[in-house]
Amino acid sequence: MNRTYRYFLMVARECNIKQAAEKLNISQPSLTTAIKKLESDMGVALFHRRSKGVELTEYGRLFRNYVEEQQEKHSQLIHQMMDMQQRHCGKLKVGTGEAWWELFVREAIARYQQQVPNCSLHLEFGNNLSLMHHLVQGEIDLFIGHEVHGLHERCQVNFIPLFRDYEALFVRRGHPLLQKYKTDTSKRLIAQNDFALLRVTPDHARHRSVLAEHMSSPFDLANQRFQGRAIYDVDSLSASLDLLKASDAVMPYTDKMCLWMAEHQIETLVVNQEQRGNIGVYTKKGVDDEKTHHFVQLLRESHGR
Repeated sequence: MNRTYRYFLMVARECNIKQAAEKLNISQPSLTTAIKKLESDMGVALFHRRSKGVELTEYGRLFRNYVEEQQEKHSQLIHQMMDMQQRHCGKLKVGTGEAWWELFVREAIARYQQQVPNCSLHLEFGNNLSLMHHLVQGEIDLFIGHEVHGLHERCQVNFIPLFRDYEALFVRRGHPLLQKYKTDTSKRLIAQNDFALLRVTPDHARHRSVLAEHMSSPFDLANQRFQGRAIYDVDSLSASLDLLKASDAVMPYTDKMCLWMAEHQIETLVVNQEQRGNIGVYTKKGVDDEKTHHFVQLLRESHGR
């Protein structure tokens, strides 16, 4: 960052040139000269001189905002350059939903680390729209999740399908619906609307920019579908299970997790054949690198086991 800018920020924060000079490890006259030259170059006074220190003028506050923005951009640039350097050395940045991590992504990561020793790794957990946002921004190399329909044209991505799933409804052991409708799953599906809905890592409105403007977002459709019910939105699978066990809520999630849920004392209420989706790998168009191809192949193999 520009040295004079650093000097200015320190004086602005300390409101005292002597104290700022001590923290900058320079002499007070040198700092005073630098600040006066900066004010001369800007053509305005940045500080009011007081008997016990200095105070930012209206121009100074405006300039401080500008300098802080430049400082943040500089930090981001350094981070991006370091990240780029690590990627050239094999760093892989992967996004995934928690279900896919439990089912097969963890294994694929372990195999990648074995086959590409000393590689750097970044894991990003989130919902589909947040991961799509990170992919489009170049913050991750790929992500595993449901196919997203109605993407904005700026989202230049590829979708590599892996398998199809259905929506299952999960409840705690001893849930009233399990007792009342022991064999009639169709009645369970209808009656579940009388209970609170627990949504795991739901999509957020702040990520709707990845969708075409004319498309209804997944959260808008979900709110219409579940209107009138109490809704618990939880951005953690582990916390969702804790809340599910402590309530009579019903939790929609992928049917691929039925066995995993049973191991964690969660019952499958019903599998809704009307709600289905495609799960696969999203990569960015125009980005063709060996490490991404390698990892996609490991995902295929790990899922197939």
